[in-house]
Amino acid sequence: MRLAAIMLLFKEQAFVEASVRAIYPVVDSICCASRHDRNFAGEPLAPDQSLDVLLKVPDPEDKVRIVLQRDLDGVPGRNSEARLRNAAMALDPQADYYLIVDSDEIWPEAVLRRCWEEVQRTRRAAYRVSSFTYFRQWNYQIVEPGDGYRPLVFLRRGFPFKSDRQIEWHAPARWKEYLRTGRKPKTVFFSPELRLHHGSSVGDDARILTKLQNYGHASGVDPEWFGRVWKNFHPGIRNFHYFRNTEHLFESLITIPTADLPAEITRCSWPEGWIQT
Repeated sequence: MRLAAIMLLFKEQAFVEASVRAIYPVVDSICCASRHDRNFAGEPLAPDQSLDVLLKVPDPEDKVRIVLQRDLDGVPGRNSEARLRNAAMALDPQADYYLIVDSDEIWPEAVLRRCWEEVQRTRRAAYRVSSFTYFRQWNYQIVEPGDGYRPLVFLRRGFPFKSDRQIEWHAPARWKEYLRTGRKPKTVFFSPELRLHHGSSVGDDARILTKLQNYGHASGVDPEWFGRVWKNFHPGIRNFHYFRNTEHLFESLITIPTADLPAEITRCSWPEGWIQT
């Protein structure tokens, strides 16, 4: 079976190499979509070096494919994130499954291989995985309530994105799923010991401000969070999520020694202060 990774590139020059190198041995292609000098709302802004970094990552098997998609008219989806993901999937239309990976998500290779083996064995429509999320630096891991953040990561061919990382389940593939399995499309969860590593809130002031102001979820951010929480950070911080009225989603932090982080993170170079040396 063929597996294509799809990745959106936007202001993540510090993460791109680590994210791509981690998945490279497992996937058959890495399909990247970028608006380059536009944010997710289509507003112009100065690009960073994300595309340049991507093009410098060794690609001996010619897996990396890129589409620069400034104009999203005619691309299916309700918002720009969904449309960009659909544009990325179109770069490898013959893939049996797509691995949805954000450029600040890093998979341990062994975990990704186990997940892909389970996908090939069970062949459900979609899969979600548990994650470890980090704050300020890779050594501060967020404690989340319940099961925490579990992103959708594997998706069968034929199901387009509707909004953000949400799927349009009423696509024609729905009926193929009925014929193939006798059941409606279903999302299943990998065992919780299988986890990716999410650098969503790792970085310096500039990276976090860019994220808060330009990403698709910017409208939900507490406008006082950066000054009140980020600028007053301490390792004992509690209840500090950046969305309005969701502080409890980031309960507290635990410290992870660098030696205990996966090699997919520690083997790469990070800006000063993003990981303890």
